Order: sequence, then structure tokens, then C-alpha cells
Amino acid sequence: MKALILGGAPIEDYGFCQDYLPVDYVVCCDNGMTHAKALGLKPDVIVGDFDSVPQEVLESFLAQQIPIRQFSPQKDETDMELGLDAALEAGATELVLFGGIGRRLDHTIANCHYLEYLLHRGVAAKLVDSHNVVQLTGSELHLTGETGRLVSTLPLTKQVTGITTTGLAYPLTDGTLTRDGRLIAVSNVMLGQEAEIRVKSGLLLVIQSRD
Repeated sequence: MKALILGGAPIEDYGFCQDYLPVDYVVCCDNGMTHAKALGLKPDVIVGDFDSVPQEVLESFLAQQIPIRQFSPQKDETDMELGLDAALEAGATELVLFGGIGRRLDHTIANCHYLEYLLHRGVAAKLVDSHNVVQLTGSELHLTGETGRLVSTLPLTKQVTGITTTGLAYPLTDGTLTRDGRLIAVSNVMLGQEAEIRVKSGLLLVIQSRD
């Protein structure tokens, strides 16, 4: 089951969203309701402490009698984490996260780390905005995108070994990247519309970007 998680980070251009729709299940996390309204999506469930969504947006969804899970602002989880848990409970096996890359660097980094939380639960996930697609792999990953798109591979664990890439301008063969080493794999380039990345050990963040 493919689920969409709508976080509250600003989205200035919704043009990229159609590439990932439709989905089977929609979760709104607090101000993610604003994005659902803009995209014409009806959430299956809404979660959060509702400290950031405009009141009129919240009331418009309340009127639709959509299931809501409201939490205290003094909680251990972020709204995004609550949304991920709701999607997993519903049986999601594939997740796309909108509104998870924004001005709050702490939230953006936390959302990248949630990709590991999902990977360990066998769920394929992408953190997406108009300029980036962020994925995590500990085995192999197939990339699609336009020719010339930038691809950066960054170690999430202290060391990632056996990195082999195909379809990129600057290939790696059985390479190793470490968090405290030289990050030689930033701003690679897709030679065509497909590329492959394989990893023997460790966890590798793979970020497709455009300026």
C-alpha cells in the first residue's frame, strides 16, 4: 500500500506532487492539512498537536468528519513521526513524504533519519520537495530522473562500504565513504534517465537534487 505523508514545512510550488499521485492512503500531520487542501486531497487520518495549522483549515477538515488523533504539544514525538506511525498501522509498504524539507533544519535532518526508522521496518520511503528526492539504502537502489540531474551519496552510518554506482558521470566501484572522511560523492550527475547504486554494508543517503 502506497501512502502519502503531508508534513507542515512550506511548499511553494506543488508542481512536483503529481509525479507521486495517486496514492492509497493520505496522512496529514498538523499543517500538512494546508497542503492537502491545496492539492484537493481528502486525508484518511489527521494527526498532530495542531499548533501550526490555520484554524479555518482545521475547521474545514473537522466538518468532513475525518478521523483525528490530537496530541499535546508537550510530547516526545514530532508530528511527522506520529504520521509515519499512523501510516504503518494502516499497512503502508511504500511512503512518500511531502512537507518534510523546510526552513527548520532540525526537522529536516530528523525526517532524513526517519528514513532509517522506515527502512528497518521494510518500508520504501522518499522524502520529496520541488528540488530534492531523498532516499536511504543499505543494499541497492534504482534511480529514475532526468539526464543531468545531480545525485549525492552521503554516509548516514559512520562507514558505508562496497559502494558501486552505474549510470553516473563519476562512477564508484567497491568504494567506501565515512562520515569523518572526504565526501567525494557530492554532486554526481545522471548520464541518462536511470542509475543504480549498490551497497555492501552501512546506510547511504541518496539525494537527487536540482538547483
